[in-house]
Amino acid sequence: MELKLSASYDATPEEVFAVVTDKTFREQACEKTNALSYDVQVTQSGADTIVKVTREMASDDVPDIARKFVGGTLTVVQTETWHAAAADGSRKADVAGEITNTPVSLKGTADITPGGAQSTQGITLDVKVAVPLIGKKIEPFVVDAIRKGLVKEHELGQDWTK
Repeated sequence: MELKLSASYDATPEEVFAVVTDKTFREQACEKTNALSYDVQVTQSGADTIVKVTREMASDDVPDIARKFVGGTLTVVQTETWHAAAADGSRKADVAGEITNTPVSLKGTADITPGGAQSTQGITLDVKVAVPLIGKKIEPFVVDAIRKGLVKEHELGQDWTK
């Protein structure tokens, strides 16, 4: 199931990139999304900046149909590989993730693009729940949970770029 989301910032693409690749920002985003525990790693590989965020989340909002697959907590691992800036300052990233020990995976792209006095950060993900018969019924719940977390992260990012 596809998830698309974007947010605008009163900042340059370089400033937005600096925020989304800042370890402290990502840790605060984990706290804002009520992570029970988290680990944030920001590393370089050539011209790429890799952001890996692992969050343990309560599964309270998981529907009963999926609870037997996930238990009391979920460990969400997301990796963004941000590539070098283009001439206009825009950036693109490959995004991959999973909820460990479950049949849930996500894959997609993120970008930061200039637009006058603002920049836009967008993300497009394909979320899959690989469970025969009920996977398609669970995907909307997973997408909704991811969307809520991304909205909170974008709100924090807008505060950081003010």
